[in-house]
Parts: sequence; structure tokens; C-alpha cells
Amino acid sequence: MTLAGLNKEVRTREDHVESRILIVQYAGDYLAAYERLQQRGGEIYHAHGYVLEQATSLGAQYGDAALLCCRSPRQYEIRLPEGLTVMGAGADPRREKAIIQERARRYDPTHVVVLGPLTSVLQWGAVTGRRTLGIFADSFETPWVRRLYRYGRLGALLNSPQIEWIANHGLNACRSLARIGVSPTKIIPWDFPHPRRPTDLTAKSEWDASDLTLLYVGVVSKAKGVSDVIEALRYLRDRGLPFRLKIVGEGDLERFRSLAQRLNLEAHLDFLGAVSNETVLQLMRKATIVTIPSRHEYPEGMPFTIYEALCARTPIVASDHPMFRGHLRDRETAMVFPAGHPQKLASKIEELISCPALYYALSAASVATWEGLQLPVKWGDLLHRWVRSSQSDHEWLSQHSLGHSL
Repeated sequence: MTLAGLNKEVRTREDHVESRILIVQYAGDYLAAYERLQQRGGEIYHAHGYVLEQATSLGAQYGDAALLCCRSPRQYEIRLPEGLTVMGAGADPRREKAIIQERARRYDPTHVVVLGPLTSVLQWGAVTGRRTLGIFADSFETPWVRRLYRYGRLGALLNSPQIEWIANHGLNACRSLARIGVSPTKIIPWDFPHPRRPTDLTAKSEWDASDLTLLYVGVVSKAKGVSDVIEALRYLRDRGLPFRLKIVGEGDLERFRSLAQRLNLEAHLDFLGAVSNETVLQLMRKATIVTIPSRHEYPEGMPFTIYEALCARTPIVASDHPMFRGHLRDRETAMVFPAGHPQKLASKIEELISCPALYYALSAASVATWEGLQLPVKWGDLLHRWVRSSQSDHEWLSQHSLGHSL
């Protein structure tokens, strides 16, 4: 199916649908994701196909649905053949909130789903009397002043009765919301369904000594620890360990290419850019080690890189980011180093490679680690129950709240 000749008109209020569900995301391009899936190009980002499927299902069952990406690379508003409207605003929701709010006003939703702590969108939904739900994948461990600058008085806003629930990705991320004052009875831990499991592959007992590969997947930025892993590569090679680093993802690539050149590492480092999710899994399986070096200032929820590395059965070397606590334990489920310390990152890698028994143990532990990350509330079920809003749905949501487990 192609997009040629699609009807680009969006339903207006005169269509008289029961519910109009607007899902707002900070960045991305769901039109591009749809086109890629139609061309059988696979997903670049985890669960794009699932989100499109679930949003389409919401519209079909309850009235109408739309996906709005704020910081999209292009502006568009197109109704897909399956009935879902996809929109790209090409605007920063913090600095150009009037553009986002005008897009939302034109769609005139009865329900607003905000993917991430987009304060201006949450406020718009609450002030204009729309049923509002927040679904985050963020942590809030930053100092109070920095949090106030970035999000405003987020805790008070999220506690307002107009915002019915706040879901966050992973238990640690949910606890971070509670620590900034959000009522635990409003917080629901959520996850996407995972089509792959570690049991799909065998544990790795050895590696190719002639092809030592360190793999990073994610946003290419300093806060995600990319400079730390590049500097760790230098220490490893200085110690006679001929590792090659592969970096998958988009971001400030030129900045880190320059760093690699200054460290004389450009011949040992590959910037692969954005690749399909299927390719990521293949790269992870082939890699010697997957590294997740996030610094504490990066607002991680629970990164999908962890789930994917566990499914690949490739041992993880990760920072001690607060959101990994309890899941990635040093020398039990991963190798853990103090965030922001590249030399200690290199030492953990060297320790792992020097001990085949430890390498195998971490690979074997991936099954139990993955199972320990699973949550009962899935993204689509959460949305369907919230929109439907029967008594049993409300009870189900309450029973899965953080407050119910305390």
C-alpha cells in the first residue's frame, strides 16, 4: 500500500464521533515510520509498528484517533487508509507551544495522551477540560532547580485531578515520580510487549578474539555517555585489547567524530547512524559486549537497549544510573561502573574479557534478568482501558498503580 492520493482531510467536530483521542509525542515522524513499514523496511525504533497499530485500533473502536509528533522533521497532516490521522508540527513544544496547541485545538480531542513530560501540552489538556493521561519513559532524579527550569512545577501539575493517571516506563522511573511528590495512587508502571525473548537464543560462552567489538546503541550525546565509551576505547587499545567500537544512533555525530580523531581512534570506530531494529539485534548478537554508559543527568526511564541486549544474550557493561538499580547488578547480571568514568568503564570491560566463566554467567543470567523486567501493564491495554473507562477498567488501573503495591 502506498500513500499516493490519500485523503488529507481530518474529521471535524461535525462528524460527531464519540471519542477523539489525540496522542502527542515530543519528536519523531510516524508518517515516515508508516511508510517504512508499508515498504517492509522494518522499524528504526522499537514499537513504532505497535504504536501505530494500537492508535488505529483506538480510533476504530471508540471514534477517532490521531498521532501528533511535535518536533518532526517536516510538517504534515494526513489521514492514513486505516483511519488514523498522523501529524507533524515541526515545532518545539517548549518554545513554540502555541503552534502545538493550535494543532491540538483544531483536532478538538475529547482525550489527550501525552507521551513524555510535555508540560505545556499537559496543561492545555487539563485547562481545556479534556480527559488527560501522561505516559512517560523518563526519570526525575535531577536537582530541583534544573527540574524546575525544564518542567516547571511538574509534581503539582501531575497531581491535578484533570490529569487522571501518569504511567512511567519501569518501576524505578515510577518511584522517581513519587519522589518529586506525585501521588503513588496515580502512577502506573508500564511496558511495551516484547516479541523476542532471551530463550530464543543460546547463551554465549565465548567470543571471537580476532573481532573484539564494543557496541553502543542510542542517542549520540554526552549525557548518554558516548564520550566516555570513546575514551574507554582508547584505554582498552593502550592496554593491548584491540577492540573496535560501533555506535548506532543519531545525534551530535560530528562532535564525537572530532573526539575520535583527537584520540587517534577514527580507524577503530564506526558511526553507523540509524539502522533498523532488526539490524540492531543482529549487531548485538555479534558484538562482544553491549555498553550502556548513561550519565546520571540523562533522564532514562528503562532503555530498550537493555531488553534488546538481554535478548541477544550478549553481556552488558553499564553505568550505575539510578534507573538501572536492582536490575543491573555488578558481576551478577551485568558489569557496572561509576557513570562518567571512562577508565573504570574500560577496567570493567577488561575484567569481563579476562574471565570466560564470568562472561558465560552474565549471558546465562539474561533470561532471569529479562523476566525480572517484565510488567503486567502494556501500553495498548493501558490506553484501551483508560478510554473505555468502565468500573472494572478503573479498578484494573488502580490495582496496577504504584500505590497499590506499597
